[in-house]
Amino acid sequence: MGKFIDLRCDFGFKYCMSDPIIMMSFLNAILDGDEDKITKVKFQNVEMPATQKERRGVTFDLYCTTNKGDSILIEMQNSCQKFFKTRTNFYVYKLMDSKIKRGLSWRKMKKDIPKIIGIFIMSKTTAGIDKVVTRTAECDLDTGELFWDRHRKYFINLQKFKFDEGNITLRNIWFHSFKNLGSMENIDSSVYERADKGLLRLIEKARVGALSAKDQMRYEASLKMLEDEEPTYEEGLKEGRKEGREEGAYEKAIQIATDMKRKGLDFALIHELTHLSLEEIGKL
Repeated sequence: MGKFIDLRCDFGFKYCMSDPIIMMSFLNAILDGDEDKITKVKFQNVEMPATQKERRGVTFDLYCTTNKGDSILIEMQNSCQKFFKTRTNFYVYKLMDSKIKRGLSWRKMKKDIPKIIGIFIMSKTTAGIDKVVTRTAECDLDTGELFWDRHRKYFINLQKFKFDEGNITLRNIWFHSFKNLGSMENIDSSVYERADKGLLRLIEKARVGALSAKDQMRYEASLKMLEDEEPTYEEGLKEGRKEGREEGAYEKAIQIATDMKRKGLDFALIHELTHLSLEEIGKL
């Protein structure tokens, strides 16, 4: 384990990025040229419950609103998932659904809903998302012009990113940090010279030695889950291989939960780190 937190693991991502100053730096770097500068962010409840019986709810990694009232959800994705693009749309539209009051008459709406922006940071390549940054929106198919501006998605493919010393921008420093912060020796020294307040704050907050004993235990468990993941695989691989991978991940979660249970950790914490149900943990 290195001296700095790996932002790609679940704990590291949420722990470091849930700081308003750090998040503002990241968002302004990603949205530069598309949105006005963000001067304030407020973190919101990440749980979006089902609105009707038998409907699906969703829990985001991070969700915040800006000084203009726009909503931004940020997800860290370390494994390829079936129908990933459909899932990202579900996240965006689930958040959009929460912005429209039940029973509201459209003619009584005084203004349109705030913008919904989804940012999906990917450690592995997914078919059709093979650039460092892929931006999508609702456009006119004939002209390519923006048709409706209330939602947009950004897919950040870390695997495709290569640091270029001749093109050091705040955005590139952020990508460099996401990809390499866990192994600080890979961070280029010029990052410190060009970093803004948010990035410098990130490097300070990401020091493993500054974590409390409880947070360090959470980080170690989350890091183990990340390190034990199998190598990249693309959409379109045989379903049998995909199922085998999912089964392996489940078995690893069982192993980690068993070890944590032996150490006397509470069920809620084990559930948070392994995503096993309380019932499954109780049977171990």
